[in-house]
Amino acid sequence: MGVGREKHFTPFAVVRDVYRRALLASATAVSAASLAGCPAPPRGDDPTTVADATVTFRREYDGEIDGAETAPNDVAAVRRQLGRAPPRLVVVGRLLAGSRRCYRVTLSEVTLDGDALRLRLAAEDDPDWDGDACPDVAEPHPYSVAVAFVEATVPERVVVRHEGETILAEQI
Repeated sequence: MGVGREKHFTPFAVVRDVYRRALLASATAVSAASLAGCPAPPRGDDPTTVADATVTFRREYDGEIDGAETAPNDVAAVRRQLGRAPPRLVVVGRLLAGSRRCYRVTLSEVTLDGDALRLRLAAEDDPDWDGDACPDVAEPHPYSVAVAFVEATVPERVVVRHEGETILAEQI
């Protein structure tokens, strides 16, 4: 039989393990909080009402976007949730703009006129950015726009524009 090494618990090993666990716990707790000099969490504005529909904007989206792997730049998709009460449409996408440290995506226009829901998104200077120069790099800015049709009827089509370019025009 070979001679095996016994595992000894030294104070150094215990302290190192406790330190590692404390570091992981604090990193997990802080991961959703905004730190000085870091961008704000990707939550958007409070819900607003447009033509009897409730609109909620976020600077993030859940899941994947169909065709995003092959799309080199901007992309958007509609997720239908018409069986819910109230019925909803969720538009998810990404806008290619400057560095996420200096710029952020905003929902600049929402209109619901008869048969169409029209969304316009744009990149703007991030008011929380206080650095001198912004890196000259293009980065994707994810977003999600949820529209709940509380008293309004669900439109027949959705049109999404990034800045001045139509990214999506889809029948519902």
